[in-house]
Amino acid sequence: MRFVEPGTPRGFQIVPSVAAMGSTPVWVKDGRYNQLRVDGALVPLEGLVSDLSSVFGTVHYLDIIGIRRGNVDWSTFRAIVEKSNAIWADVGIIFSEGLIDVIMAGAQDVVVTTKMIDSMEEIVSSFELTENLVVQIDYDGSIVSKDRELRRMGPSELVEELSSFGIEVFILDDIRENRDSMDRKLLDPIMEAVPKEARVYAGIEELGELEELVDTGLAGAIVSCSKLLEGVN
Repeated sequence: MRFVEPGTPRGFQIVPSVAAMGSTPVWVKDGRYNQLRVDGALVPLEGLVSDLSSVFGTVHYLDIIGIRRGNVDWSTFRAIVEKSNAIWADVGIIFSEGLIDVIMAGAQDVVVTTKMIDSMEEIVSSFELTENLVVQIDYDGSIVSKDRELRRMGPSELVEELSSFGIEVFILDDIRENRDSMDRKLLDPIMEAVPKEARVYAGIEELGELEELVDTGLAGAIVSCSKLLEGVN
């Protein structure tokens, strides 16, 4: 596979995100998930994860069926874990006990998202089960959550509180419609709130956003693997 060179400075980590439906990698095109093709050919999931991991190290993995239906294909998941150096796995965790299967399947880190997790208490319980936890803050003008406590908090307030429990890795996913760049009024208070040892990553839509992010204190960015592969169609 041929990769785009993001051109980021040393120390700024690019984490490619692979979305999969079962054993099929997909990407968003025209607002819908489509099978990922490179130069017209379907891309095998295991080979994709292996190649991305060899170039970028860590791979962010989205199990779309797991998130939508709570039905994770564990056989496929274990296979891609074996092909990677490190997987950050988002399989749609709602309750903390759901982390156990992900950990047992070999993921380096488990991603819990404010959109899916049941409550603040479940985030804290998740960290009690494993310190290999990444908390994703879904933001659409406010924190996206089914939990009233989480919805009333600002992102920087949430990061500050979770940091007090020892959680150190966060993803900020700004999903506002028609967003074309990261809002510094949103990001800067978060960076001021986290302790020095914490790492914050931003979800981005396009590689062109990177130039404005590299001097913000972010540890890196999460970006669809479709933006890092040449010949995607």
